[in-house]
Amino acid sequence: MKDSKIISRILRLDKNIYNELLVQKDSLQKSIFIYLTTSVLLTLGVFRFINGVLDFIKENLMAFQQELSNQEFSMIRSLIDELEVAFNSENAFSNITSSITSSVISSGIGLVIIYFVLKYLLRQDSEPKNLLIIYCYSNIPGLLIAPSFVISSIFIQGVLVTFVAVFSIVTFGSGLKQVYSLRNIEVILLLVSWMFGSTILGSI
Repeated sequence: MKDSKIISRILRLDKNIYNELLVQKDSLQKSIFIYLTTSVLLTLGVFRFINGVLDFIKENLMAFQQELSNQEFSMIRSLIDELEVAFNSENAFSNITSSITSSVISSGIGLVIIYFVLKYLLRQDSEPKNLLIIYCYSNIPGLLIAPSFVISSIFIQGVLVTFVAVFSIVTFGSGLKQVYSLRNIEVILLLVSWMFGSTILGSI
């Protein structure tokens, strides 16, 4: 199956695509490549959005100075300066690398949680390899973040980042439901366990 067709079918939430992908020989390698690619794109997109928000706040901060106390104004200005240092171009590579590493670790923790919920709570036979393929391919909506690199509006950038994040969760849920023949409530349970588990345990 051509890569373009895979991408199209996943974005259309095709009801058979994941089952077909699991039996292809090179699915694991392709899915990992897609995951890494979308992780880099999403990280760059989020960084660009945050930098845009910081620039917007700096440009308009003086307009709110009269409504803030000197202490509040200084605190906000100091916070902006710290964020600018963290997200400036000199630290970009290390920040991107660190962010992707954290994302991989959190994703791994989340997938382990899903594996145990599937196996012991939902009584589903789940191979870790198949679960990994489903998750990695479900990140394909991350490719839709690309337009944000040529759009200057921070509002549209924010909408794109939010849309991609939500759409990726939907495609992941779609893949889980399709492969393991789950009910909607079971998919929601898995997604909630995955999100909270990866967020809480990944931050430790």
